[in-house]
Amino acid sequence: METKFLMVILGSMFINYFLRAVPVICHTGKKPGSFLKSFLEYIPFAAIGALLFPDVLYSTDTMWISLAGLIFAGILILLKKNMLLVVSGTIFLVYLLNMIKP
Repeated sequence: METKFLMVILGSMFINYFLRAVPVICHTGKKPGSFLKSFLEYIPFAAIGALLFPDVLYSTDTMWISLAGLIFAGILILLKKNMLLVVSGTIFLVYLLNMIKP
């Protein structure tokens, strides 16, 4: 079992390295177009949003508290506040709403 687990880890490591190394080797000196560059800049944000959004809605006992925290965080982000302030403020708001819920 331990050898099988190690082989899975090593196989994943080599495949991941290969998939990252091939584009670097093949495209040296070429610059991507502006559309491709902007598209690749937004992919991490879209992926994180798609992965986290469902968990945010079910993170508390009641969905309305989760939605209040989501809206509050969204407003702070649109106001371009510091990420530490957004996270800590949202956690504090959700904590307070959980304390006063009926």
